[in-house]
Amino acid sequence: MRKHSMQNILVLIIFSIFAVLSLVLVAVGIKFYTNVSNKVDNNSQMRNTISYLENKIRSNDYEGGIDVVKIEGKDVLILSSAGGESFKTAIYVDDGHLKEYLSQNDDIKLGYGDTIADVSNMEISREGNNLNIVLDINDTKYVIQKSMISGAL
Repeated sequence: MRKHSMQNILVLIIFSIFAVLSLVLVAVGIKFYTNVSNKVDNNSQMRNTISYLENKIRSNDYEGGIDVVKIEGKDVLILSSAGGESFKTAIYVDDGHLKEYLSQNDDIKLGYGDTIADVSNMEISREGNNLNIVLDINDTKYVIQKSMISGAL
């Protein structure tokens, strides 16, 4: 009878060890999945933000289409529309967000506009026909370097 009871205890101990190890494996898997998911989200945000800016710059690459100014101490990319109507699009960073503000005149108001992405900081510089943009996204710096074909700057 005692031998039978020892076998039951041994089976319960082995089952308990299996259950604990299974829970540890699930916990490690959850942490791994969360890390991978966060990296995928950060990568997607970075790619979307850079693609958005590159497409905006590319679509305004004509004479007088792009300007870089400082407004209230912030670097602002000004994109002017081609054609009869004078629309200006201001792209800037405000309170940790990349924003786009569309104006029908030269009156650019920071703080307004649509939020495009989460960006901590944006520095814009130009050297001749080259436009350099440094973005700080999730504590990582990304550099966009575009050479204006039309000499838009």
